[in-house]
Amino acid sequence: MSDSPLVGPRSAPDLHVASLNVRRRVPHRRVDHPDAWTRRRAAVLELLESESPHLTALQEVLPDQEHWLTERLPSRWTAVLRGRGRHGDGERVGLLVDTGRLRITGEHVRALSRRPDRIGSRSWGTLFPRIAVGLALEDRVTGTRFLAVAVHLDVASPLARLRSAQLVVRWADEVGVPVVVLGDANAPAGSAPHRALTGAGFADTWTTATTHASEQWGTHLGYRAPRLGGRRIDLILARGTDGVRPSVSEAAVSTRRPGGVWPSDHAAVQAVLRWETT
Repeated sequence: MSDSPLVGPRSAPDLHVASLNVRRRVPHRRVDHPDAWTRRRAAVLELLESESPHLTALQEVLPDQEHWLTERLPSRWTAVLRGRGRHGDGERVGLLVDTGRLRITGEHVRALSRRPDRIGSRSWGTLFPRIAVGLALEDRVTGTRFLAVAVHLDVASPLARLRSAQLVVRWADEVGVPVVVLGDANAPAGSAPHRALTGAGFADTWTTATTHASEQWGTHLGYRAPRLGGRRIDLILARGTDGVRPSVSEAAVSTRRPGGVWPSDHAAVQAVLRWETT
């Protein structure tokens, strides 16, 4: 497959956004195993640098993986990654922000549990705590203020995935600005958490995109050949407010293998959108 970028902004107002489950480093993998972090990390870096989105949600990032990546990423990107543990430790979720294009004006982390204010708390049968990381952003080109929320919903509990999506909807209702939700839903388009978001006015950027820069691949690849029409569990959804709506010109599921190496067991998803006045 080509190593050339799939999508990118076409004009000044266009905002290029993406999401990638980096896949946590698993100890004791053979160095030649496709899941070995030492094998994959250069491919992750190359994918991010070459596609160069303005905003990228990352999931399943351990502290040493964050350190390796942020030491090497271009200085225009600011990483806001937060651990899901009680003391902010452990596996991390968050956002890479091109601060040349977007200004960070606020940050808030919420537990995906019955106690959103208690980071590290668990509810609804989850084995691990889960969090959502939200950044208030201002687009330096258009002046639009919006909230970006990075999520990684629970892998084991369908109830937790649904309740977490409902929490994100309530958060979006509170802020009164456009919202983009990016991340690994661990459930496909059309599932209960996806319906909770789309039923609350969020548009699935793949569905609403004018054009697609890739086939509709499933996004949990497992280091295997992509499947047409497979489960699209990595999602980007956007919702406007009165007078502002998201317009999506392009979307893609990346099956690129920089240097012939899979960056992750997940495919990155991307979209090019702009906030239009209605």
